[in-house]
Amino acid sequence: MKNTSKTIQKHTLELKRYPNGQLAVFIKDENGFPIAEISILADSIDLNENEFICKDYSEYINLSQELIDSNFIKPTNRFVIIGSHLCPVCVIPS
Repeated sequence: MKNTSKTIQKHTLELKRYPNGQLAVFIKDENGFPIAEISILADSIDLNENEFICKDYSEYINLSQELIDSNFIKPTNRFVIIGSHLCPVCVIPS
């Protein structure tokens, strides 16, 4: 998968791959500067090629909800425990 991007209001959703092949999802501002990495790298978790673990806690609560509400990411109804938090597994709809 090549690096791809989608525009969310004034932000860009950029897709890359972690070294283990999992999907890495980043938010950049209108000038291309990084704002957030909303995906989590988890070597011990098996994910499909189009899935990622979404940070939806702490300062990421509003951002992840905006992405879901805007249909830029979609929850799969699967969850993974990261530390003490239950994180949703999401996909980027095509």
